[in-house]
Amino acid sequence: MLGKENAFRGCNPSTVKSARVRRWWVNLEGDNLSKNPRTGLLGVRAILFDLFDTLLLVRAGINLGESCLKNVYEFLSANGVRVSYEDFRRAYSEVRSRLYERISVNLEEPHYSLRISEVLKRLGYDCDLKDPLVRGAVNAYSEEFVRHICPDEEASLVLSRLYECGYKIGVISNFSIPECARNLIEKYGLREFLDVIVISAEINRRKPSPEIFNFTLNLLGVSVSESIFVGDTPDVDIRGAKNIGMRTVLIGRKNSNISEEDKPDFTIKRLGELLNLLAIENYRI
Repeated sequence: MLGKENAFRGCNPSTVKSARVRRWWVNLEGDNLSKNPRTGLLGVRAILFDLFDTLLLVRAGINLGESCLKNVYEFLSANGVRVSYEDFRRAYSEVRSRLYERISVNLEEPHYSLRISEVLKRLGYDCDLKDPLVRGAVNAYSEEFVRHICPDEEASLVLSRLYECGYKIGVISNFSIPECARNLIEKYGLREFLDVIVISAEINRRKPSPEIFNFTLNLLGVSVSESIFVGDTPDVDIRGAKNIGMRTVLIGRKNSNISEEDKPDFTIKRLGELLNLLAIENYRI
């Protein structure tokens, strides 16, 4: 078993959040554990994470988008929308493509209800964003989405270790149904470790926009130089964070060519390797 002197290597004893660990810590003789030997990560006070495919994963063997879309269609069909699935899917694809063409330029993130409203209008049903039919369709998408999401097996452990060591922790997620993302964070017990959660549709800005990163850093009260970002998508997570001067960690879940612009400062294969970067051992109290 690892000793406690290894368990919290890299932590700052003045910010350790567990009173029991803090009492033990101050009694250590010759302590130099607060000196992070990884010079590339000296001065880090805050760690920000992407959400999906970083802390939360899609269960294997499912076409998530198609499954969620079918659930939306079934809800609409049961509530008076009389169109074939093929016509609904075609209208949905057209609306989605048009929205994403705009989003890719202005980096805005409208709520998913706008997409559903536009699809229904295209099919001859004039429903605004607050229409019960639109809200119900959004819920139908969310319910199916939640069924197929699970936490990374190391997410809770990593967040708890960072929390105990006094780091400020946040999430920045590109997602058009923020209430669904927040429910998943609560469901899997991650909320207690997070100081701030920013979902793109809540502020109508998405990564790699600098605004969403700066907004989150301001909420945390930390500077760019005191923060690192951990994510899985080079041209969104890494590019956005690098462009404002943050240090970056890519969790390499996907095999893809990475441009020079999107190269991270560090690459890890598992979420738990982040603790090694910060010189915090993976130890349970």
